Amino acid sequence: MSVERWRRRGSIASNSDKPPSPSLTPEDSDSAAGKKPRVLTKALRSLSSTSVESMPTMPSRSSNSQRRLQKTSSGSSSMIERLHRRVSRDSSANSPPETCPSPLLESSHSSMDILKCGFLKQDSSARKPRTEYLVLTDQCLSRFVSFEAARVIYPQMAPLEETTIGRSGSSASISSKANAAAENRVEIPLLAVVAVFDDNSANSAHTLEVWWSSPAPKLAYCRTHLSFNTAADRNEWLVLLHRTCRQKIRSSPLAGCIPDNVRDRIHHTIRSTETVVDESKTTIFPVVRRNTPSSKSAAEDTANTSDGGPSFYLAIGPFMYYFIEILRSDHATEPGDLMAKVLTFGTVTLSRFLATVANHRQTFTMCFRVPFGVETRLTLASVYYRRIIETAIKMDRILKPTWPQHLQQAIFDIRGLSPPLQLTSGNDLGGLDISLPAYCAAFKVSVPIWRIDWNTPSQPCFCLLPSPDRAYSPLQLLAVFRALRYNGFFKAVSFADVDLSPLADRQDNANHNETIVTASANRVRIPDDLHDIILGANVLEQEIHSLIFASDSIRYINLSNVFGLYDPKTGQRRMIADTAPFEAKTSQLVRPITELLQRQLSHCHSIVLSRNPISAKDADDLRDMICQPYVRLRRLELADCGLEDFGLSDIWMSLDHQADLSILDLSNSKGLVKFEIICNALSRFRGVTKLCIARNVRLATELSLFDDDALATWQLQELDLSGIALNDATVDSLANYLSGSGSHSLRKLCLNNAALNGSQIARLFRSMGRGREMEVYMDSNPLDAGIADLCDAIGSGFGPWCLFLRMIDFTREESYVKLLRALALNTTIKCLNLAGTSTPDAASETACQAVFDFLAKNTSVRYLDMSGYDSKLDEGRLGRGFSRALGGLRHNTAIEHLLVRSQMLNINVGEFAEALAVNTTLRTVDCCSNDLQLSNFRYIISKLERNSSLRNFVPFTSKELDRIIEKSIRDAIMPAPAKRPSMMSRFRHEKNKEPQQDATLIHELKAEWEHAKLRLQSIMDENLRNHVEAMNSDAASTSQASTEGENVFAAAFGGLAAKDYEGIRIVTTRRSVDASQRMSLHARTNSSKSTAGRPDSVGSSEAAASPSSEAASSESGAATPHDVDYAIETEPGLRNGQEQWTVYGDGPELNYAYADGQDVDAGIQMKRNRRFQGDPTDRIEEEDSAQEADKSST
Repeated sequence: MSVERWRRRGSIASNSDKPPSPSLTPEDSDSAAGKKPRVLTKALRSLSSTSVESMPTMPSRSSNSQRRLQKTSSGSSSMIERLHRRVSRDSSANSPPETCPSPLLESSHSSMDILKCGFLKQDSSARKPRTEYLVLTDQCLSRFVSFEAARVIYPQMAPLEETTIGRSGSSASISSKANAAAENRVEIPLLAVVAVFDDNSANSAHTLEVWWSSPAPKLAYCRTHLSFNTAADRNEWLVLLHRTCRQKIRSSPLAGCIPDNVRDRIHHTIRSTETVVDESKTTIFPVVRRNTPSSKSAAEDTANTSDGGPSFYLAIGPFMYYFIEILRSDHATEPGDLMAKVLTFGTVTLSRFLATVANHRQTFTMCFRVPFGVETRLTLASVYYRRIIETAIKMDRILKPTWPQHLQQAIFDIRGLSPPLQLTSGNDLGGLDISLPAYCAAFKVSVPIWRIDWNTPSQPCFCLLPSPDRAYSPLQLLAVFRALRYNGFFKAVSFADVDLSPLADRQDNANHNETIVTASANRVRIPDDLHDIILGANVLEQEIHSLIFASDSIRYINLSNVFGLYDPKTGQRRMIADTAPFEAKTSQLVRPITELLQRQLSHCHSIVLSRNPISAKDADDLRDMICQPYVRLRRLELADCGLEDFGLSDIWMSLDHQADLSILDLSNSKGLVKFEIICNALSRFRGVTKLCIARNVRLATELSLFDDDALATWQLQELDLSGIALNDATVDSLANYLSGSGSHSLRKLCLNNAALNGSQIARLFRSMGRGREMEVYMDSNPLDAGIADLCDAIGSGFGPWCLFLRMIDFTREESYVKLLRALALNTTIKCLNLAGTSTPDAASETACQAVFDFLAKNTSVRYLDMSGYDSKLDEGRLGRGFSRALGGLRHNTAIEHLLVRSQMLNINVGEFAEALAVNTTLRTVDCCSNDLQLSNFRYIISKLERNSSLRNFVPFTSKELDRIIEKSIRDAIMPAPAKRPSMMSRFRHEKNKEPQQDATLIHELKAEWEHAKLRLQSIMDENLRNHVEAMNSDAASTSQASTEGENVFAAAFGGLAAKDYEGIRIVTTRRSVDASQRMSLHARTNSSKSTAGRPDSVGSSEAAASPSSEAASSESGAATPHDVDYAIETEPGLRNGQEQWTVYGDGPELNYAYADGQDVDAGIQMKRNRRFQGDPTDRIEEEDSAQEADKSST
């Protein structure tokens, strides 16, 4: 039933009917009016003050009602009826009472200031045309059916002329209708108004739409349409309503217009999306969502104003916008029970904000777009639109503090608003610490791993680190690129070893070109031709262009190995035959760099593109860029880029124009360059600090590769000539340079596979002097010729303090023995790597004795690597007697970090274990890939219980574990052969029955290994705890920090030594650790000790025999069928990487690194932050066999 019918029925009802309450809905009022009241009820209602004081003097009824009253009027009427009539006659003398004001109104209606009043457009849709009246005061906006109804509520209104009112009928009749209609008015408190705007629908000409919050206890929005006769009237009312509402909300807090349960519900939503600690940073505004213009008439909309509908709110959090729709409810509903629809948008994804403050329009439009997505448009309206605009601009500036002001103006198109000067404070790291989380929150991705490097020539350097588990998603990478735009804090950016392939093949069709930077921070614009090139490029090329061009501070960019062609852990190239797809991706890196530098639109002078295949066309582009006289490069690294002869030669010839180049790395290319071209380019360099040209040239003449005069001006820090067969003239030039004062800055010299004999190396060593602080790599050189001269130089102390002699195959065992004896006498070498260096055959007793004497007598080597290696064509191991030679460690007092992989220690591990028991200087030991059995493992653990200094022991790699666990289960279920099958049984066609797994046996195997691991872990935990307590003292920290070259040795040696050094460094810088952390460490250590008890199932066998017998292993070192294996199985109670002690800040996998920086598989690290459970164990019978083997050997 329409409101008009409801109001008309109330106006013609009897005087005894009570006017419907404003809080009732039209349906409730209709049902109430349709019931026939009883006589007593009518009389009692007549006595109510509201009914009495609202009755006119002459009742306004139809003729039928009047005749009925005359007919029933008699002297025999009841007392109640006579009282009723007397009250009706006297009611004209009483004035209408003042209605109870709303809680949002500050005063009564009669005391309000009337600002404006007037008639609305006549409603022609009703049965009887009517003209409604509108009154605006300083407290509310009221809509009445007629002027008389308005004057009932607002008696201060001056009476109008009869001609102006245009009413008909008697005064008593009009007064009666006015009293009833006054109670049915639409009253809107100004504090409850949400939005007022003009209705743009086709059927609502000259109409205003008003939204307001329903009064308590209802939780809903109401709306009504106000139709005016002319556009001028509508605009006049709109301006006045806006001004009045603005003055009202200025004096009231914003939080007061939000119900408490709604505020709690919104804060809960924000907390579940963002990490919000301070809820005051979140601002909530009541808004109205403007939909597509509807064809409904104003009368139909007005009919729904009393029912109410859902309420809308716009919340602006630290990183996100929230558009929330709360379905109709009430104020008593619990926050968790409110039904809400939430739309979230990232603040940094705001691409357009359209609004105006020049006229009185409360409508604004917000456009959001996530990369690779479609645009979402929100058209809202609110009386708080000015505060919303200010808050949105402020949050955009906070999250993008270094972006130019004109870019913010391009997003915020606010007519009539002068560009404000937005100043931000506390922008550490150029705002990256808040911009990057904001972009990640907007893109709904996790924050990538990054760090800041302060040890680069262009510092600070932002370094994006590779993801430990899987490659970053496209949106994660885009979040980093967008956060770095216009960042003036960082001078260098590194994406080394981060896979950027997800962006290489993606296109983003943006509507507003927000993905492309066309103007730098200084408003320098790119030319149109370059704009067209970047516009049609892939996302990766666009982001590289935007990163370099937008920031005026970036001088160095590292894009090495960004497509995964090389394994970042091992450094080995992946087996990929076709590199054409990688060359196409590299083009997206080369083209934006060359285009910007050629056009002088970038200040970047250091480019690293190593380990990315470069095509011939890209090599030509690089050549053209380098040839430009205004391009001044300081660093160019194109190592392992697969450059062919022509491309590499062109780049070398173009280097004639780069005399100021300080770092050049073109090593390991496919092509070769003519000797004359390289000599000409090298002679022009003036200040080279790093030169890596491995395998670039073949010396076919007797001339020196270097010009002595040019070489004397260099301040080299690193020189790599590996893979070039150096002649005597070049060696003489290097020797002369090393003996001069200009070479004192040289810290790394790589001459691997340079065809150097012992005499040539000896000359270089003597030129260095004694104990030169330098890393020297001499791998794979034929040292047999001139070995005596080399041993004499080494024995005299000449040479570097860090020497790498890996993969040297001596043709005579005598040369190996001489080298070890010279090393035993040397007192200057502190870091020595002999991995893969071996004798032609298995080491004899003399060679083993030389190893023993070297370990026992040398007093300077602290980092030692004597690992072997296995290959299909060669074997770089010293043989079966090497394990006995390790007994020299008993007498060694210098070695702290030992690496002995792949040396068949399982054959005779007794001497090695005994040496570990008495050695007090070892800190880390890595003995992986030695096929250790359970008996070997137990025996080593029994000896390590006497060692209190060793804090990290790694016996297996992860790959070795996988292989061993598979073999152990297979051997455990394999039945022993009973007897030789007969001839007849071979002809029987019976199916071979697969052996069934013995669950009990497998459980015992796992229990044995688990017990051994827990014992070793308990030992390492105890040693580590004691070491931490010692490090907390000032004396221990000072002595450790004062060790010379500790960081250099750790970085060069890699592996456990590097991790141990990092842990020591952290403890040294945090000596003031509080007692709670130390107690936590004690508690965790004690808990690990308490769990190290032997399982009940194997508690009877406690001691393991010493596996010193050669029968315990096969000749080749392979495990026998009874060897015991184990593996790692995760459990819910396993400690994760975040709970590890801060000294070892590594993750769950600790990667071992060779001295050349190539990491290999992670092994079991028996230290306090590692636990391994569920590993299979060997048969118990193996202990008996091991004991029998031990007895037979003795």
